[in-house]
Amino acid sequence: MSVTSACAEFATRLDFSAIPPDAVKWAKWGMLDCTGVAIAGAATELGKIVDDYLHFVGGNPQSRVIGLGTAANAPEAAMANGALAHALDFDDVGGFGHPTAVLLPVIYALADLTRPSGKDAIAAYVAGYEVGNCLADRNTFGKIDTKSWHLGWHPTGPYGTLGATCTAARLLRLTREQTMHAMGIAASEACGIQKNFGTMTKPLHAGLAARNGVFAALLAQRGFTADMDALGGEQGFLRAFKGPGDYTEELVCAKLGKTYALSRGLVIKWYPACWSTHRATSGVIDLVKEHRLAPDDIEGIEVDLRLIPLLHTNPATGLQGKFSMSFNLALGVLKGWSEIPDYTAPRTQEAGLRTIMQRVRHVQDPADGSVNVTIVTRDGKRLAKNVKHAPGDPTFGLQEQRTLAKFRACAAYRLTPEAATRVESDLLALDTRAEITGLMDALTRVATAPRAAVPA
Repeated sequence: MSVTSACAEFATRLDFSAIPPDAVKWAKWGMLDCTGVAIAGAATELGKIVDDYLHFVGGNPQSRVIGLGTAANAPEAAMANGALAHALDFDDVGGFGHPTAVLLPVIYALADLTRPSGKDAIAAYVAGYEVGNCLADRNTFGKIDTKSWHLGWHPTGPYGTLGATCTAARLLRLTREQTMHAMGIAASEACGIQKNFGTMTKPLHAGLAARNGVFAALLAQRGFTADMDALGGEQGFLRAFKGPGDYTEELVCAKLGKTYALSRGLVIKWYPACWSTHRATSGVIDLVKEHRLAPDDIEGIEVDLRLIPLLHTNPATGLQGKFSMSFNLALGVLKGWSEIPDYTAPRTQEAGLRTIMQRVRHVQDPADGSVNVTIVTRDGKRLAKNVKHAPGDPTFGLQEQRTLAKFRACAAYRLTPEAATRVESDLLALDTRAEITGLMDALTRVATAPRAAVPA
């Protein structure tokens, strides 16, 4: 069976009863977390621009956009939902990069058209997650396809496009053959480059992946064709994004449906910045607390982590700050935390933070994938810490109360309190809901005086 055929077979035939309980649990909590982050994302400058764009292009208002109180055609609604979900870089990490920011926007964009039950929505999410993960799995590509990383691709874009296609195909009830065509269409849409990290276009990668998936599935539903194994072969998706070698097509989907990657959990972010900063940031915070260090006690900070994708050593905007190791370590030293309002252009230029930022130095990336961070003090001490997992990593289990607090804080940017409560209860009991129309009603019930998030 070809790679494309295996993915389509799994996506169209997956039964909710086959999904392990742990995967269902993580799906629901991932959806809750990402929904809150998307609502806060609607309060950013990016959200305003997306809203203005939707009103300008107009079209059939068939799908409501969460957090904006507007509607658009299904593909553009998916784009908007995805861009909002990734706007703050506060959404989860797992599978093929930022999975929920790609897959959940598809579900919300098609909810008004397909009227899925809660179980249908979860199964569509799991189908997209598992397919996207198998294409970017570390067993075939290394750690989330490291070769594509070094070629400059952002995995959320290309792999997310194919995962989103499976989610959309599932909701639209495409046949296996139609889904294979949809994946072929999507394979020619897939993109997303790291050069745009630290700009509004980075979160657009999630939006475009969601849009691509809906667009491809809608075309295939109407008889549009593509190569029936566009993922495999010499000129296929895998070869184009990965290059020759380092994977075997027969093994790419070998575990699909036999084990569920989602059962391992998701990284629920504690900090609204690129995940690659989180381990070093938490290590610095721990060292500062443990040794009761004041900023003036610190001579330097050494961190051994690859600069990819941390492109901005001298950030000038809040979005660039999210991809700056030095900025996030400085926040860790001075504040012991970071939150949404920290990522603004003026904040990146503050003298106290700049002083610490100038003391950060990158050294060799450790081979085992962990992060070593060392604080060198004024009196010559070297205080070191090895960090294998950042706070929020599933290794520590699902931290329900912290995730609830994060959702509530994010939802408060745009939703009424009553709407936020309804969203929370519906998502956490999603597998018991016969339909999600009430959830969509709540997600579009914008407060009379919504708060603005960061200007980005």
